[in-house]
Amino acid sequence: MAPDRLAAALARLDEHRELHLPLRRTDLLGRLALRFLWKRQVKWQVEANLAVRDALVEVQELVRAHHEQLGEAGGHGVVRVDQLARELDQLRQQDQTLTAGLNQRLYSGLGRLESQLSDLRLQQAEQGEAETDAEQRLKSLEAQVAALTSAATDVRLRHAQLDVALDRIRAGQPVPEVAPAVADRESFLELALSELLDGPADQVRAARRAHLPLLSAAREAGATGPVFDAAPARGEWLEVLRSAGLPYRAASDNSLVRQHCAGLGLDVEPAEPLTALAGVPPRSLGAVTAFRFAERLTPGAFARFADLAATALQPGGVLLVELPGDDEAGLDPFACPPLQPIYLRFVAESAGFGDVEVRPSEPAGGLGERRCLIARR
Repeated sequence: MAPDRLAAALARLDEHRELHLPLRRTDLLGRLALRFLWKRQVKWQVEANLAVRDALVEVQELVRAHHEQLGEAGGHGVVRVDQLARELDQLRQQDQTLTAGLNQRLYSGLGRLESQLSDLRLQQAEQGEAETDAEQRLKSLEAQVAALTSAATDVRLRHAQLDVALDRIRAGQPVPEVAPAVADRESFLELALSELLDGPADQVRAARRAHLPLLSAAREAGATGPVFDAAPARGEWLEVLRSAGLPYRAASDNSLVRQHCAGLGLDVEPAEPLTALAGVPPRSLGAVTAFRFAERLTPGAFARFADLAATALQPGGVLLVELPGDDEAGLDPFACPPLQPIYLRFVAESAGFGDVEVRPSEPAGGLGERRCLIARR
């Protein structure tokens, strides 16, 4: 309801609230009608008019209060929107400032990272060059060590010859008789080649210790005789057998090898290996081993070696022969043309071995893979 209409309605109610009673004296018709009306009904109508007027007054007050509240709320709302707009602008400015600062820090961090990566690339390149230089120096040192080893061998040979000659001279013997008692060059080279081809003795012992389970299996099968080694060299394999508590026999016609092994407390017979193996009683050995030996035999000599081993081994005994792989061909000056696995298997089976296999073996000195012939009696 509009305020003007509400005010007009109130004015009319106020004007007719008493129903124009009492009637004027001149209003004869009204007075006549009043006599016929009920007084109570007239009274109720007056009260109804008053009640309606009071209700409309309350409505007007409510409308006025409502408009005042709307006005106050509208005023406060305008102020709040302005404040919100200002705060929004401030937040936008702060966000722009923060974003600019973060971008600046990000670009600065990326620049530092790129600089560090460049430094790392330079360091890596320098390290690669240093490693290449170190590798070249290492190869040069290895060549120098090999040359010094050869020179030392010559010096030891000459010193031995000189010592023997001096002893013979002091004893009053002619000097020409000294030469047969001095070891030849090949005897010195056998130990030097073992050092060159197999590497440090500790590595050789660690590599050959892996063959102990094969000998243990042979002993469990009944072959409890000693182990015959055909090429003791520096004695690494004999040391492994001794530390494992296994009995052994070994033979070498190289006096320097025997002296070297004697210095380690190892007993080596002064005989050619095949001759010593031929003198072993039949069926008396638990195993026959050969490291750095079979590759220096001709095919015929290797066949004789296999036959002698088969005769000397007990039932359940094993023949263990280690040979160089193809990548070591040409390194040993005493080696014959390499024996192929099919020939090794054929010779072992022809000698009477029932279980024969040729399998790769771990390299002792890191110079390449080696092959193992394993033949069980």
